[in-house]
Amino acid sequence: MGIQQIEFLEGIAYEIENECFKAIILPEEGSNLISLFDKKKGVELLRVPKTKEEYVGRRMLYGTPVLFPPNRIEDAVFQFDNRTYMLDMNRPKENVHIHGWVHNKKWTVSRIDDRHDTLTTIFESSDHPDILRQFPHAFVLEMTVHLTERGITQTLKVINKSSEVMPVGVGYHTTFNFPMESAKLYMDLNMYWELNKRNLPTGKLLDVPYKEELKNGMKLEGLALDDVYPLTDNHKAVMEHPALGLKVTYEAVSGFRHWVLFTAGGQEDLLAIEPYSWVTNAPNIPLSEEITGLYGLKPNQEKIFTTQLCIEHF
Repeated sequence: MGIQQIEFLEGIAYEIENECFKAIILPEEGSNLISLFDKKKGVELLRVPKTKEEYVGRRMLYGTPVLFPPNRIEDAVFQFDNRTYMLDMNRPKENVHIHGWVHNKKWTVSRIDDRHDTLTTIFESSDHPDILRQFPHAFVLEMTVHLTERGITQTLKVINKSSEVMPVGVGYHTTFNFPMESAKLYMDLNMYWELNKRNLPTGKLLDVPYKEELKNGMKLEGLALDDVYPLTDNHKAVMEHPALGLKVTYEAVSGFRHWVLFTAGGQEDLLAIEPYSWVTNAPNIPLSEEITGLYGLKPNQEKIFTTQLCIEHF
């Protein structure tokens, strides 16, 4: 056990293993934590593709893609600190830029700590002219994945290496196996962002109509969710799998301000629970940064974003 280099989805991967779990990270695919396997229950907790073709065809719905920035930017343009940012229009049918630049890029393994079951990867924008053309800031992303006896912790450090204040928005498109007929989701959510036909927030916050059901445990079968919710004081999302005797708790520990829930129409056995530091299209929403989560990182400063997955058996 410990950490070893393996081949996975036809590429280089790193496997971290202890007595309870096995985790697989794909540095060459955006440092995606693609797999978390519960050895005692014999089940895969994250949604894992069977082939490379399957993965490439639906990249966002496997593992934990890193979104920098997360979700959509209206018309692929925004202004920040008296500068205009022109992003690539990578979803022209909606006239938006979506999910940023780092989820499909190669990251570099910078540290392997066998003793503590910890792997660190880094990504540097200075190596990517295509990013600097859209987002003219030198920045470094440092992802540390730590496997424990209870689950796994992901810590993302964002470092501004440029000479100007840099807008920062971070998210993960974390997608779980979620049997719709039996699994339940428990969350404390009070409000959600109203979206227009382009899935962009209108700026209005509405009451969650099913908040009591979610608080007490809710099945999602047939429910089409693709919504954004401000975090409450309870930063945990709990998935209960009665048939497996398993409870999975996903916690936005630090740095995050919003959740996105996505069910792919409620017809597939999957659930994406996505922690975001800023709401979709935050730089273009005329509300305070306290509400949207838009954050300006000063030169040579860093900001840390942490999530934790804990697994319990019953």
